[in-house]
Amino acid sequence: MAGQLACLSSRASKQVVTKLLVVFFCAGFILTLIKFTPSDVLPDSIQSFKAVPDATTRSNYRACRENNIAGSQHRWNAARQRYLHLKDDKFTCKEAANIGELTGGFPRARFYSIAMQTYNRRDELNETLHSILSEEIPSLLEVVVVWNNVDEQAPADYVSKHRVPVRYRQSPVNSLNQKLWPDPAYKTQAILLSDDDVHYHPSDVEFAFQAWREFGQHRMTGALARCAEPIEDGKLRYSLCAEDQDAYAMVLTSLAFAHISFMDYYWSDEADMTTMRKYVDRHMNCEDIAMNHVTSLLTGQGPLQVAGRKRYVNMEPASGISRKPGHLGARSQCLDDFADIFGCKALINETGHIQRSVVVL
Repeated sequence: MAGQLACLSSRASKQVVTKLLVVFFCAGFILTLIKFTPSDVLPDSIQSFKAVPDATTRSNYRACRENNIAGSQHRWNAARQRYLHLKDDKFTCKEAANIGELTGGFPRARFYSIAMQTYNRRDELNETLHSILSEEIPSLLEVVVVWNNVDEQAPADYVSKHRVPVRYRQSPVNSLNQKLWPDPAYKTQAILLSDDDVHYHPSDVEFAFQAWREFGQHRMTGALARCAEPIEDGKLRYSLCAEDQDAYAMVLTSLAFAHISFMDYYWSDEADMTTMRKYVDRHMNCEDIAMNHVTSLLTGQGPLQVAGRKRYVNMEPASGISRKPGHLGARSQCLDDFADIFGCKALINETGHIQRSVVVL
């Protein structure tokens, strides 16, 4: 009896193996047929199968950290040291080193400056300045308006009613890169990069700054999150982020805090930085995407979205750059082109954000 059972078991096993081999052979044949046969020859059912993207589609580029690419850490560290003398360094060198373990290596800052870029939008600029200067913001030290109207004299500097200096800086050229220039006249390490038509409410900007102090000095930290998702051809697609998306990869410099050392690195003579700045000038686009690449490349950290109690104000006119046809496609191309420049994918997804509110349970 035992011999008969063993014989039957062996026979059954051979049948199972034979059927599996047939299945694998057929599957391989079908996949090969789909790959090399023209679409107009295939049946409709197979054509539709061919068009379905792989659910595990990933970018063509590996993460920079996987390739041990992190920019010039020596140059960036030198930049960080170069700005320690600025007024927003609250601690002595020794105390800052201790605190730095909790703040990404940066001393805690207590003041910040606003760098606001403008070009031919006086009404939006004046309304934004009036809004942010109408109330006292304890940590705001200075507003610097980056005046890109190169053929027009910038207005005179002035001091607001709450004693905040407003300084106009005449740009030598009309370039989006000018907002990211590490102005030697800055007095703070913390720079709130801003467009002339976007701003936090005064009651929320102080909250956003304190969130940057505690959690975001090694990140781009601000209001407008954007996504970079891989698509079926292995490229990256730029998007505004849908409600069902779990992660974002960028925070736009339309309204974001950045440590001045990142701006210093962006304007360095590193070959990839020079290439990125020329790219931005050539396309008149994507300086914010570039800045996110730089920050994540150097720190290995994703951005941080910070929302106030009220929604940020956005007065962008219908003629703005982001409203032009083909804008999203051009931004997607920037993602791939910047990955080509670095030879890797620098952006890092982040899933968390900070909001000024209480979760009621």
